[in-house]
Amino acid sequence: MAKKLTTSLTGFKERQCTMAIVLDIRSNRKDVTEYPVKARFTIDRRSYYYPVGGSYTKQDFSEICNVQKSKSPKYEEKKRLLEIVDKYKEMLVNLNPGRELTLDAVRMVVEGKVASHTHESFIGIWEEIIHNLRTENNGARYTTAEPYESALKSFKKFLWKEDIKGFEVNIEHIKKWEHGMINGGIGADGQPLKPISETTRGFNLRHCRAVWNECRRRGYLLQTEYPFSNIRKGAVAIPEPASRKEFYLNVEKMTQLYEVFINKNYPSKWRKDYTERAHESLGLFLVQYLGNGFNLVDVAQLTYNQYYFDTERKAFRFHRKKTRGRSMRNSEVIIPIIEPLQRILDDIAAPPTLNAQVFPQILRGLTTEDKIRNRVKDENSNIQDRVIKICHDVLHWEVKPSGTWARHSFATNLDHAGVERSYIEDSMGHAASKSVTDRYIAKFPLEKQMEYNSKLLNTSPVPVITKQDIKKMSKTEMAALLMELLDK
Repeated sequence: MAKKLTTSLTGFKERQCTMAIVLDIRSNRKDVTEYPVKARFTIDRRSYYYPVGGSYTKQDFSEICNVQKSKSPKYEEKKRLLEIVDKYKEMLVNLNPGRELTLDAVRMVVEGKVASHTHESFIGIWEEIIHNLRTENNGARYTTAEPYESALKSFKKFLWKEDIKGFEVNIEHIKKWEHGMINGGIGADGQPLKPISETTRGFNLRHCRAVWNECRRRGYLLQTEYPFSNIRKGAVAIPEPASRKEFYLNVEKMTQLYEVFINKNYPSKWRKDYTERAHESLGLFLVQYLGNGFNLVDVAQLTYNQYYFDTERKAFRFHRKKTRGRSMRNSEVIIPIIEPLQRILDDIAAPPTLNAQVFPQILRGLTTEDKIRNRVKDENSNIQDRVIKICHDVLHWEVKPSGTWARHSFATNLDHAGVERSYIEDSMGHAASKSVTDRYIAKFPLEKQMEYNSKLLNTSPVPVITKQDIKKMSKTEMAALLMELLDK
């Protein structure tokens, strides 16, 4: 019977982490005879491997592990590996003393991304999250960083007396912050701090909770009482986000806005330049609605790409900026160009040119991420103000729709029309791809997308009336036609 070969060199255990030098035989290739030597760190039956140099056959590595004679060349290699064991033992002993270890923390120190005597802190990790969101995927998640930054500013503003260092943060700090957000307080400059709304307080606490969870994931705050719970007595309860179900315009109202745009039915008292800007803003609002509820940042960077021409100018394809990079497949959106959308494009979009922007008037040539973000933010505000004014002055509504309403209206109106939920999710870039096949088979053919999106407005073809038709009309029919034209 063949002697069993040794495939690991005994290492050590530091807290719940076990370390050993091993021959990494995890290969699917049948012709492999030599394998790399790696340090293996295991916590809760999950392992992380890091190469330490050298590759051997199973026989040679077994002999290295078992060699005893100091004059043997294999003994020198064993000595080198044992020195690596000692080095990692010292690293882990100094990593987050008194706290449980995590594989992420071990990986970071082993790969040299942080020192074993790490200078991380609760505030530092919060700032790191903000930085990563701003720079991740060329700034694709820049706007996601803003609520984290606002929450951190609020945290520092209300807790300026606490001088929180390292991870010396606890539930009492969070309670003091919550009290300040509810009741106000006095700032570091002696000026009064105003209370903030329940909605904003909920946002701030949710982002703080995300930071707290990230700290725990890295092995910090594990021995500190978890501060957030809507059930546990004495914990900080986070207000539920306000429902957005009522923030939408139904098909009838969206159709009325569309008719205002098509007929250019604006008050004569408006200045000509304002009327032109309001008309374009209304068009962009309707584009967001008819364009599967996509955000203005995506509208601004939409191009006449090859897909547009391949579909004979019947559809746009793009990837949502908000989810781009995290899942290219899931962020893909196809927008069928139904007839009302085409009429808007004919009015306010640039002429179709390969790879040119559809609405260049939004960014005005800006290319840097921060300038694009600020420009889109300003234009969102302009569109909202002008659409609200149209609603009030032209249609005499009291609602105050924003760009977010366009997205909610798209989803709600299709759902009320009986369109299958999977289409709504897929068309908005929400659906998850479940198989490789999904990447190659279109779940909803363009004809079906056209059919579904046509339910977004109650429009019908306008009959063409000729002079001959008018001559054949009775006086009653002519009067009815005249009244219909006056109503428009």
